[in-house]
Amino acid sequence: MLRACVVTTVTLALAACSGMGMPGSSSGSMVPPSAGAPVQQAEPGSPMQRDETSAPTQQDETSAPTTDGAPVSLAKGGLAGLLQPLAVTTCATSPPQYQWIFKGACQKFTLKPTGASFSLQEWHDITVKGSIGANNLKAPATVYLADATDASGDIETYKGKAFDKYKAEGTTIIYAVAINQGKTAIKPVTGKKPILQYIITDAKPIPGKSCGAAVLTTGEKGSLVWSTLPGGPFPVKGKTVTITQYTVPRNFELPPRTALYFAVNCFG
Repeated sequence: MLRACVVTTVTLALAACSGMGMPGSSSGSMVPPSAGAPVQQAEPGSPMQRDETSAPTQQDETSAPTTDGAPVSLAKGGLAGLLQPLAVTTCATSPPQYQWIFKGACQKFTLKPTGASFSLQEWHDITVKGSIGANNLKAPATVYLADATDASGDIETYKGKAFDKYKAEGTTIIYAVAINQGKTAIKPVTGKKPILQYIITDAKPIPGKSCGAAVLTTGEKGSLVWSTLPGGPFPVKGKTVTITQYTVPRNFELPPRTALYFAVNCFG
C-alpha cells in the first residue's frame, strides 16, 4: 500500500496515519527511500521480530528466464522441500529486485489499468494474497511482488547495509516488496474498490488480535522512515488479517524499477 523513493506492496497492492497501538507516521513524503540513507524510526516501539528457528535453504535451484529476462527460481529439495508443502517460486535476483533482495515467495503479474490480483505461495507458514486497484496506467505493466520474514537470512544486505527492521508494537510478522518493471510511475485511482489490499494468513496463528501496516519512505532530510498506513488497527479473524486501503495516501505511487517496501505488525 507513497511516492516510492527507492525502497518503500499487499495486499500490499500501500500517508496519513491513524490507528490505536500503532506508531505515528512521519511528516516526510511517502516516497520509496534512496538506498544508503541513514535509517530512523518514526516512533520506535517495542521491537519484537518473529522467531523462526528454521528457514528453508535453497538447494538444487533451477532458473527459468521470464519474458522480461528476469529469472524466477524454484526452491526445491533438501530442507526447503521438508518445510514447504510445494516448491516455492522466488525471484531473489537483480533484476527484477533492486536494493534489498527478498528471498521469500515471489509472483510476477500483469497490472492492468483496472487493477490485478496476486497470490504468493506459503513462506515460513505465512501466505499473502490480495489486489492492487484501478490506476493511471494506459497500458498493462509487469509487477513483481515478493515477501520475507527477516528470519534466517531471507533478506540480503545492500552495499553492506542490513535491511532496517520495522520496530513497532507487537511482532512484525511479514515484509513485502513491490517492484514496477514498467517505465511509468503507477498511481492509484480512488474508486469504490480498494486501491490496495493484503490478506495475510499465518498457520501458527497470528500473534495478536489486531495488526497495523507501514511503508518505508524517505523523510524530510533524506533518511529512511517507516510510516504507518491509515485505517488501522485491522482486526485479526482466526488466522487471517486483511489490510485494506480505500484512499490514496499523499504522494503514494510505485515508481519504475524502484522497490516499495511494506511491513505488517500484530499486537494485542
